[in-house]
Amino acid sequence: MPAGARAREGLGTLSGFPCHSALVSETGKPAVNLEGRVVALRRYRAYLDRGRLSRRADALFAAADPVGAIRALPPDEFFYVLHELGFPEALDIMVHGTAEQVQGALDFAIWDRDRISTERADEWLAAMAEAPHETVAAWVRGLDIELVALLVRQRARIYDLSLEEPPDEPEGSLFDTPDRLFTLELLGDEQTQRTTQHLVENLYRADQSMMRRFLVGMRSELDAELEETASRWRSGRMADLGFVDFYEALEVYRELDPASVRLEPGPVAPARPADQSAADSHLRLPVVMADRLAGATPFASAVAGLTSAAEAADLHSALVALCNRVLSADRVSPGDDPAVAAVLARVAATLDLAVEFLSRGDDAAGVAALRLVPLPRLFRLGVSLVGKLHKLALSLVRDSPFAALRPAVDLWEPEDAEVLAALTRLRPLFPRLLDNPPTAGERPFGSLHDLAAATAGLERAAAAISLVVGLGVRPEHVSPERLSTMGVADPAVLDAGLLARTVLVHRLLGRAPSPIEPLPAEAISSFKEQFNSNRQHIEIMAKYAAAILQSAAPGAHFTPATQAVAARWLQGLAPLGPVLIADRSDPGRR
Repeated sequence: MPAGARAREGLGTLSGFPCHSALVSETGKPAVNLEGRVVALRRYRAYLDRGRLSRRADALFAAADPVGAIRALPPDEFFYVLHELGFPEALDIMVHGTAEQVQGALDFAIWDRDRISTERADEWLAAMAEAPHETVAAWVRGLDIELVALLVRQRARIYDLSLEEPPDEPEGSLFDTPDRLFTLELLGDEQTQRTTQHLVENLYRADQSMMRRFLVGMRSELDAELEETASRWRSGRMADLGFVDFYEALEVYRELDPASVRLEPGPVAPARPADQSAADSHLRLPVVMADRLAGATPFASAVAGLTSAAEAADLHSALVALCNRVLSADRVSPGDDPAVAAVLARVAATLDLAVEFLSRGDDAAGVAALRLVPLPRLFRLGVSLVGKLHKLALSLVRDSPFAALRPAVDLWEPEDAEVLAALTRLRPLFPRLLDNPPTAGERPFGSLHDLAAATAGLERAAAAISLVVGLGVRPEHVSPERLSTMGVADPAVLDAGLLARTVLVHRLLGRAPSPIEPLPAEAISSFKEQFNSNRQHIEIMAKYAAAILQSAAPGAHFTPATQAVAARWLQGLAPLGPVLIADRSDPGRR
């Protein structure tokens, strides 16, 4: 029995008003013919395009039976159609929706985790209030009555005139119901009050008896209990769509040993329920994912190699379930477009990474990966590959000798700091400065090349700290107490490059301070006169400085990482970059 159906067992009533389930079996008309054994890439893209086209209102209304086409949409797809149109345009579609579809849309739209979002609820109630009164009443009869009661109670105080009088000085405006049995104190701004009054009037116009029982029962309930109950029913329905409990959803992020994922034959449970049509599976695919699958990425190429309609349908169902689980694990509301797009782009890239890891460029192996590895496990493989870098970055930050200072002194140079920030976040991303050419921002990891580039970036960050320590800089030399004696008011201005340049200038001038000392102004002037005067002098200085840095490297030998850091620092000697200056409080000034 589906989770939503189980949740409904034993459901009582709210003061005599029956509670209705908002979860029904999905039906629909075939949208595309998938007969044949080979799904070519061109045909598969047409399949995806059909899915995107079906979201358009004009395509729905162009169907032979527009109302039937709208009502055939699953509740989640019904929400996406409305959400992509936006109100008031979406009302043309919404008025033809069933109570089950509207309940599903509200499940997606108005909740923020386990609480109602007042702002989102206001928008949807305002739209619902504009529908014909018979339609509004039909929706209310099929919605969770706890939800309807909560939404009204949050916007109005209800006074039964047979028992009490409304206040003489109300907080909001007073509205007498058409039967003169109740007075509602409408709360909120003028627009909210108009929406509440319009909604109540429409419901009275459709069914006075229903509204009387409804208002009587509503007065006796507590908001907290209503919200808890409504949230529980909503959670059951969302679980049926893959939006499971947060802690259960986190399973998709549980890392595994990449070596344990092998392309070996074995039982793979179908991802598609037995009663779901293969033809309508494209309707459930998120747009971001559909766009990605229309490209030529490793995952998309593997999908294009599937050889039957049933395989394609299973894949679509698995993708929907996986995407919804990841959104649950990241606590992203389906109505938050930017967050949803970012999360699903990361899901797609993670699947690309996993397929590339298993296939190593072999198209047949990529197709086998989809057939033999369940999609959640494939996603976990990609997560685990990135997770190794995540752990390495956290270890690098934690184990830096300068991290032991209190407060800690951060010596990461800007490039290294950006790499570490991207890799130590909860969901690591690839820093675009490592792209070729480098750009600003971050993006999801999507290839083995990304892993290699990020690994090299971490090696350079570690190499910078290693070289600084090899040059003789110790944590006690940059402790808060020591910095104050050097006139450094803000430790944030320090980084490994600044300290390295300071030490190099001292040594190139034949000075050997211990511990590290700021440079006097005359020493800086002397350095510029000796080594910045002409190209020959600069080359001699660079040669000596490179020798100093090489001797500071572990084993007195450059690795690719230490050599790259050394080259970066040598460029900062001519012209001279920021150094510690003895007679100025700002070490960044020269």
